Amino acid sequence: MNAFEGLEPRSLWAAFEAITRIPRPSQKEEKVRAWLIEEAEKRNFSHRTDSVGNLVVNVPASSGKEGRPTVVLQGHMDMVCEKNRAVEFDFQKDAIRVVRDGDWLKADGTTLGADNGIAVAMMLAVLEDNVEHGPLELLFTMDEESGLIGALELDPTLITGRILVNLDSEDEGVVCIGCAGGKNTEGKVPLSTESIPENSLSYELEVLGLNGGHSGTEIHVGLGNAISLCARVLDRLSRQAPLRISALSGGDKHNAIPRECAVVLSAPQESGEKLKNLVSEIEQEIQSEIGDIEPKLRVTLSETSTPAGAATTPDSSVSLIRTLLLIPHGVLGMSRVTPGVVETSSNLAAAKIQGETLELLTSQRSSVASLCNAAAERVRAAAEAAGGSVRYVSEYPAWRPNPHSALLAKCRDLYQEMNGAEIEVAVVHAGLECGVIGSKIPGMEMVSIGPDIRGPHSPDERLSISSAVRVYEFLKSFLGRF
Repeated sequence: MNAFEGLEPRSLWAAFEAITRIPRPSQKEEKVRAWLIEEAEKRNFSHRTDSVGNLVVNVPASSGKEGRPTVVLQGHMDMVCEKNRAVEFDFQKDAIRVVRDGDWLKADGTTLGADNGIAVAMMLAVLEDNVEHGPLELLFTMDEESGLIGALELDPTLITGRILVNLDSEDEGVVCIGCAGGKNTEGKVPLSTESIPENSLSYELEVLGLNGGHSGTEIHVGLGNAISLCARVLDRLSRQAPLRISALSGGDKHNAIPRECAVVLSAPQESGEKLKNLVSEIEQEIQSEIGDIEPKLRVTLSETSTPAGAATTPDSSVSLIRTLLLIPHGVLGMSRVTPGVVETSSNLAAAKIQGETLELLTSQRSSVASLCNAAAERVRAAAEAAGGSVRYVSEYPAWRPNPHSALLAKCRDLYQEMNGAEIEVAVVHAGLECGVIGSKIPGMEMVSIGPDIRGPHSPDERLSISSAVRVYEFLKSFLGRF
């Protein structure tokens, strides 16, 4: 059965289904942007695109509402492209294989792209459903997932409105009014290599089955980091036998907690049984620590053919392992201003051996700029201790909350009317484009809302059907208040 069959309102789900069929990795949004422009031109709406590819569609007001303030609806076009290792899928060509499971939509072994495809769908559905509204500007940003690049490069003259509703939040019943700032820190560490001795056996060490997740909104949950766990195992193995590492690969995206890591290593033949037993022991140890939240975790060591070419020397292997162990991952501090909210964190997002270099990708977040910088300096120190270096990229500002905003008051009042309950007001430990847009367009009043999305940035991503419908109904009513 088609996962979208029978879902209402049809305007919303037809748009979302169409989006899932359009490949849209970060920095490759040409096809989805062309589709959005086609949809705008079918309705005779004017549109503009800036030099980096952000798109604004201008929607005239409903009859009688021409004098109302312009409202900007905003979401991003790209999606995180993650899949399970065994899944054959090309994000640059293939349509997402959507599956319905009760009230949830998910994908078959890949990310779903509800982050932020459901926002784009809601914006288009508003146009189909003859919603009463004042002038609208639909802002579709590009390349959000690799570091808010579209927002950072946004031409502010595209926008005239000073009221912005961002649709990139992931919890119904919550309105976000602030977010963390952040930066990515990329590292390179040189490795010393030599040929593998003839009396060696080669193995593949794998950490598999972790949930993964969003490196901001889920950093406090205690999810396993496959790279950090792999380094922990390697450290224990290296104390039993000299290791030579031929390959290492774990993680991919700066904003995703890595789910898998694989290492090809060689060790003396006589140590083989001891190393296998030790890996089984460490697997049980880690399962006892995080098995409640990571029930599918597996740590395996299996013999493999000896790779051709060089591998790291035992000393260089130890240096590599120590570097990975020293790089911080997880919560580094909680906020005293907003109790219960993470203030500062770091994510060891990706590690890979390329030739004679260990390449690293990490991301730091904080609501306090100096603490974000301090976390990045810890990564720098770990890399430099091994003779490496780092560079800082994709820096973006925090969004300072305004609890006295008139827009927030309007949002609260409507939610109370529609649901008979208070909406939760939150500041999130994640980078939202609102922080960047607000810094570029002074006087912009902003809120962020969205439906229930679970497991974003991982193949477990899923969208609540009923929640998406309720949030869409709220959005339609909200637009009528201006």
